[in-house]
Amino acid sequence: MKIVLKFSQRIMQNPLIADVVLETGVRINIDRAFVDASVGEIVVDVPDEDVEKVAAAFRLRGVEVHEMVTPIRFEEAECIQCGACVSVCPLEVFSRNEDGSISMDLKRCVLCRTCITMCPHGALRAEEE
Repeated sequence: MKIVLKFSQRIMQNPLIADVVLETGVRINIDRAFVDASVGEIVVDVPDEDVEKVAAAFRLRGVEVHEMVTPIRFEEAECIQCGACVSVCPLEVFSRNEDGSISMDLKRCVLCRTCITMCPHGALRAEEE
């Protein structure tokens, strides 16, 4: 399962992911990371059976943790089937069906927001927005 980790500059000096991996023994895959001088947001993939243990370890370190159940919300009424999302998604979350409609495989999504930016009709939104 993918989880989103959000943290402040105050705690980003610590090796958060390394510490949690060593403490829990759970292998964590980093799917996306954004860190600047004031905040950090990382999307990690954790085995489903270990999500609670890993999330608890991050929370103990002051990290805000959210499960990413449905990262992208699709407003079907707004979609014109232009395929912009299909062409720009780096992880092939979107594909075209034989009838020309768009399908999504949300398990592949890392919430990079490229599709949201490129959708000309605002048919895609991050679930948190």
